[in-house]
Formats: sequence, C-alpha cells, structure tokens
Amino acid sequence: MEYDIKSIAEQIECLARLTGAPTSFVDQVRDLFTRKGISLGEDAAPYVRALEEAFIREESIRASAEQTRVGIASSVSDFKKIGKTYVQQVERLRRVQAGLRDKRRSARAAAADSTTVRIDSEISARSLVTRQQHEDMPMVPGPDDLQ
Repeated sequence: MEYDIKSIAEQIECLARLTGAPTSFVDQVRDLFTRKGISLGEDAAPYVRALEEAFIREESIRASAEQTRVGIASSVSDFKKIGKTYVQQVERLRRVQAGLRDKRRSARAAAADSTTVRIDSEISARSLVTRQQHEDMPMVPGPDDLQ
C-alpha cells in the first residue's frame, strides 16, 4: 500500500469529516498546534496517533452527551406522567374521604334521631320497631331492711 504523506491540517480535516467533529473542536486542535509553534503544514505522521485518539474521544463524549440528553428527556416525560398519576390518586383519595365523611354524618344523624321508626319486614309489614326504652326500677328491700 502506498500512503500519501498528509500535513497536520489535512489530517485534522480528514478526522473531522470521519468523526463529525464540530468546528469549535477542530479550531481548538489547530490552535493547540499553532500555540506550540508547530506548523499545520508539517508532516502529520508523528501526531497521527494522538490526533486520532483526540477525535475518537471527542466523538465518544458527544455520543455519550446525546444519550444523556435523550435519557433526561425521557426522565422528564416519565416524571410528568408520575406527577399526573399522583394528582389523580390524590383526587380519588379526597373523593373517597368525602364520601366516608358523608356516610359517617348520616350514620350519626340517624343514631341521634330518637324518633327513628323502622319496619321489621320479618314480623309484619305493619309492625313498628322503636328505640329500646329502659325503666329504672327501685331496689327491693332485703329481709333485714325496713319494708
């Protein structure tokens, strides 16, 4: 195989196209070489491995960041669903509690009503059952007590 000798600038451009690196990253790599006093027209051979590693890492970081964005968007959607379900459950609980309160009030009102009359259908359709009444009888004196 025959390899064309590439300049650093050409190698950077090639790796940028292959990995889809953003322009900002490509500019940072170029700037790194120029700050170190290395011409972008020089042979890229001594730097190929480092350049490839840098571009592959950047691509990996971008992919990971995208997965994180997707995961966060999914989590936000899930939390909205959880919140909606929570609100629905709280509303159901409030309705049940209100129903129980109403039943408790009506039961108390029925118990407090001393004139409540119920029909006992087993005895007769016309029999009335009323609240039980108590009579307080005086105590009967014993044999040694005054009669």
